[in-house]
Amino acid sequence: MNNKFSKLAIALGVAYSALAASHISYAAESAAENTADANATQQASNSNAEKSIEVISIFGQRNQLATATGSAFVLNEEALNQYEFDDIHRVLQSVPGVYIREEDGYGLRPNIGLRGATTERSSKVAIMEDGVLIAPAPYAAPAAYYFPNVSRMEQVEVFKGPAAIKYGPNTIGGAINMVSRQITDDTDKPLREIDIAGGQDGYLKGHGIYSQRLENSEYGDYGFLIEGIHLASDGFKELPNGEDTGFVKRELMFKADFSPANSKYYQLWQFKAGYSDEESDETYLGLTDADFAINPHQRYLASQDDKMDWEHYQFQVSHYIDITDSLSVFTQAYRRDFDRDWDRFNSFNTNRSMQTILTSPDTGLNALFMQVLTGERDSLTTEEQLLFTLNDRKFYSQGIESKLFWDTRWLAVDVAIDAGLRIHQDQVERNHRQNALLMQNGQLVNSGIAQSTITDNEDTATAVASYVNADVDFGQLNLTAGVRIEYIDGEAKDFLAGTTESDTDTVVLPGLGAFYQVNDELGFLFGVNKGFVPNSPGQDTDIDPEESWNYELGMRFSNKLFNAELIGFYNDYENLKGTCTFSSGCRDDLDVEFNGGEVEVVGLESSVQAEFAISQSLTMPINIAYTYTDAEFQNDFQSTFSQWGNVTKGDKLPYLPENQISVEVAIAHENWRAALLFKHADESPEAAGTGTELEGLMTDEIQQWDFSAWYQVTNALRTYVKVDNLTDEEVIVSRRPFGARPGKPQQASIGIKYSF
Repeated sequence: MNNKFSKLAIALGVAYSALAASHISYAAESAAENTADANATQQASNSNAEKSIEVISIFGQRNQLATATGSAFVLNEEALNQYEFDDIHRVLQSVPGVYIREEDGYGLRPNIGLRGATTERSSKVAIMEDGVLIAPAPYAAPAAYYFPNVSRMEQVEVFKGPAAIKYGPNTIGGAINMVSRQITDDTDKPLREIDIAGGQDGYLKGHGIYSQRLENSEYGDYGFLIEGIHLASDGFKELPNGEDTGFVKRELMFKADFSPANSKYYQLWQFKAGYSDEESDETYLGLTDADFAINPHQRYLASQDDKMDWEHYQFQVSHYIDITDSLSVFTQAYRRDFDRDWDRFNSFNTNRSMQTILTSPDTGLNALFMQVLTGERDSLTTEEQLLFTLNDRKFYSQGIESKLFWDTRWLAVDVAIDAGLRIHQDQVERNHRQNALLMQNGQLVNSGIAQSTITDNEDTATAVASYVNADVDFGQLNLTAGVRIEYIDGEAKDFLAGTTESDTDTVVLPGLGAFYQVNDELGFLFGVNKGFVPNSPGQDTDIDPEESWNYELGMRFSNKLFNAELIGFYNDYENLKGTCTFSSGCRDDLDVEFNGGEVEVVGLESSVQAEFAISQSLTMPINIAYTYTDAEFQNDFQSTFSQWGNVTKGDKLPYLPENQISVEVAIAHENWRAALLFKHADESPEAAGTGTELEGLMTDEIQQWDFSAWYQVTNALRTYVKVDNLTDEEVIVSRRPFGARPGKPQQASIGIKYSF
């Protein structure tokens, strides 16, 4: 372990002992009042158990969505089970203020943005699992090449606004927290469930869960959970040689917890360990627009050997304790390791980029390159050698964080104070090698040129982050005010150049929110916070961190018929930042960051949920989410970043559609439910300014329908059917990294869930 990290971990241990400290994010209701009554004692015990479960959730019982001082959205287990989506992109399509850029059709490498934050590899959103940062290296290399399997989640929470200061380091757009399956709290009945499904394109899913809780009057109660999932598909894209273009993903999760019986305070210890891996025949190579029009699912022969292979390990130890009825502490120590190899075709042996070749395929030498790309002719010249890169990266992320929650009543006012401290370190090691291959008779063969190392570096970031947040409830008026402080120490080693660069940064991020409840049905909210995205290690001194002031103003309405939320937001960027990666379309200057200057993002989010009675046994739930976004640069500048180019004030940010809407209509019965989900997204620009390879090009407008239905055959058996992309719409969702890419075509599947 790095020496700096060791010292900081010891410091946190001392602080924890001295303060008894830390808590639980939104730890739920206070324990029942002390009383000699046995029933009240039992109620207190149950309340503690509920609190221990909710520590990993952004939204606990204490802070209901209806009074949250910020835009808040929760997809619960029922919502996740309705469509049985394996793709986080499809899960989030019904959440206002969320932007998606598809890439592979399965969500293997998610691109998610919130409120104008760049979608690129979800790198500007605080992505968490059970309240802990889950990106491979959230500070040093935040691109989400690993993403948790949403099929094993019980809840997905999205928060935008002032509360983002609690999570960090990225506080521009907000936070997404995925709550994994909890250990059963039923001591009488173990949880045993299997879920098996199959469908088009060789789709297969196998999902098994076993969880049990035991009680021992002498020692306490304890429980465990074992969960395994297997997902696979042959892929919907087609190689001329008939090889698969799909994927296999596997995941195994184990949890165990223990609550001692004779402790002076209620306590819960939990251990969590997980392993997951993926093998996917995925590529960065897309199509020309003309070839896309002929067959959007084809793949060029040059990508026949492309393959991603990764493994992910996670370990976590958590401790929760009620020190008093009003003071709780929650501490987590964690370690994640991620090892990935992405071997793929990257370019020809020329300065001519793949974007240039694919956007002008009939021009001069580009036509010859295209013939080699498709296997129509063999490689004949040195320039026609195909450069195949072996992109080997190793990541770790480790840390300890502690959160304290104090809930009291002062001068007839309810006061809740959160305070947290996290010491974190993460690292990425890049070892990229390159082979020169030849296209010969439709096969890729070695050119005989020795393999070369093109990248060999190591970036490390160590961060100390703390926050304090106060929530004051006056009854009708709920106020929150908080501040986050981050100290980040980065180090970048380039082993090829023989250089080491170090940098540090300290930032103070305040936030303020308010919710005023006019009556039982209507309330208004306001929020402001400082947004921040840190620089990765080793950037030039003239590269500024991404900073903004974010504002929101809105209302909530709720009665017996429906719930509605309408929020306007304004993000005023002092500096927008771009990062050059293969996935963004860059070939050179990889991992170099660029200043984009001032940007304004203005938008509107609205959501409506209603449920109408059709008959005594049938209801019609309706859910609508709409997002309007206007995101423009506020200055003129020239940039070599592939998504910007020569920007003029007023140019639009790439991949942010002006209008998005999601409409779900269902028919529900006690024993069955059928639902139709419609998604619309406007076209959006592929690049902001002029002088770029994708200048003037737009993604296609999306009109997508998904259908799902389930039927409860018995108490133990449920069957379900779903059809993704019901109308089989074929659109260009992006031309990055290299060439036009399709979304997922129609895929029908059927499955069963059996509990025993």
